[in-house]
Amino acid sequence: MRDAIALWGNTRMVVLTAICGSLYAAILIPFKVLPIIPGVTELRPANAVPVLCSLLFGPAAAWGAAIGNTIGDFFGGIGPGSLFGFAGNFLYGYLPYKLWNALRLGTPTLTRPAHLAALAGVTLLASAACAMTIGWGLNLLGFVPFTALANIILVNNALTAIVLTPFLLAAL
Repeated sequence: MRDAIALWGNTRMVVLTAICGSLYAAILIPFKVLPIIPGVTELRPANAVPVLCSLLFGPAAAWGAAIGNTIGDFFGGIGPGSLFGFAGNFLYGYLPYKLWNALRLGTPTLTRPAHLAALAGVTLLASAACAMTIGWGLNLLGFVPFTALANIILVNNALTAIVLTPFLLAAL
């Protein structure tokens, strides 16, 4: 976690954080009109961005995902649940980077089946952490039942990122 704090002393990492956050928000905002649970979550093809940026830029993606999600909340309804959205999206952008490095797989390439399987695994774990954080928080606040929201977020995050991230990695 020190790396996520230390990045604020590195101008390049701050710029990467801003790029990740603005890209995430720019893709989130147009899809606010397609809600799954109005005011809580919507169809989110932007969910591939934090995973992609996490693998490419490390902890900058964590702050970018958290800030980008908060910016997106301004267009769909910001409230006390946005704090849990900030924390959940931070984890969603941070865990792929940490898990990928823990597996010691090096640069992600799509030519090796092990990398595709690892990408699916780290995406699923990051999606679960995000879903549990947001689901628990909004349940605690009495907004939405945990099981409904956590499952929707898990499936929405994981499916979108597992399908789109390999194509985006190949393009980049």
